[in-house]
Amino acid sequence: MPGGGAGGGGDDGEPAFDPVALADQARDAMHLPGPGLNSSPGADAPVLVQVPVWLWVDEAAWEPVIAEAEVPGGAVSVTATPTSADWSMGDGEVVTCSGPGRPYDPGRDDPASASPDCGHTYTRASTGDYTVEVEVTWSVSWEATDGTGGELAPLFTEADTEVDVVESQGLVQTRAAAP
Repeated sequence: MPGGGAGGGGDDGEPAFDPVALADQARDAMHLPGPGLNSSPGADAPVLVQVPVWLWVDEAAWEPVIAEAEVPGGAVSVTATPTSADWSMGDGEVVTCSGPGRPYDPGRDDPASASPDCGHTYTRASTGDYTVEVEVTWSVSWEATDGTGGELAPLFTEADTEVDVVESQGLVQTRAAAP
């Protein structure tokens, strides 16, 4: 490559470029999708104590995002890849999932079963709504046209919702034997 020395400068008159600074610029300009927080049961219905809650983020929000930047003398490509989702459940518990989670499918999944990927079971009712927050961590890497590359500081996206966690209690009545 003409002018492609490790310093980013050009022996052929091209101006030097700083690939790390250019990568930082591209990273800072990235537009990452929000996580699209989802659960079953959904946040629009009460959640029962001791009933598993399935958690997942939108699949479209779990795809790598690429940004590119170019200056005279070189260019960089920066890729952000989602690596984990940390769910703060509002009851003091944090659930860390290494993937987006799997949507609950009523035709396939048993509602009494825990999610195989990402889930939580509340053990006590809320006295008001619990705030459920999800934070997705994105690892960020870069490559430059001069052959350099590396890792940058991670990025984060987040979303939250309110859930009402309730108890369902049964009443047992005994009948007196007939005289």
